[in-house]
Amino acid sequence: MTQITQIIDRSQEDQIRKLESEYFNWVNNRLNSEFQITLDIEKMITKDMNDMNIYFPPDGGMFLAEVDQLFIGTIFLTKLRQGVGQIRRMYVRDEYRRRGIARKLFETAIESARNIGYSQLLLESPKSWGAAHALYHDLGFNIVQMYPESEVPEHLREYWVFIQLNLE
Repeated sequence: MTQITQIIDRSQEDQIRKLESEYFNWVNNRLNSEFQITLDIEKMITKDMNDMNIYFPPDGGMFLAEVDQLFIGTIFLTKLRQGVGQIRRMYVRDEYRRRGIARKLFETAIESARNIGYSQLLLESPKSWGAAHALYHDLGFNIVQMYPESEVPEHLREYWVFIQLNLE
């Protein structure tokens, strides 16, 4: 049975760091093979750990999926601007995929975004990540133009999709 836990403080920082390391290594491997990009993983993890408060209430949400007392997935919600949230760091370990865990994480983050009062959720993803896009579409997300706060480097934007869910 999968349990989703909201993290509201730094008490699980070691578990979050471990999952983020897995997430960034997974992303790095995919981006390197598709676009010859190499991420500075430790720098990204350190930034997230230093800025962790943006994922805590009242404007954010940090959710971990747990199976058999083992954390196996993440999804982060943060405020992008007034009334708009952003989904980040969506990850489920390979051996737990195709069990509905990503959907459960997303549904939890969407409900949290509604409770916070966001009217929209945004996320960005490489175009080639079709399995993820199928889930986003199934949850009601639609492809939109790039949003101004996107951190996707200019030379890669043609390979990315920008996705939005209206919550109202």
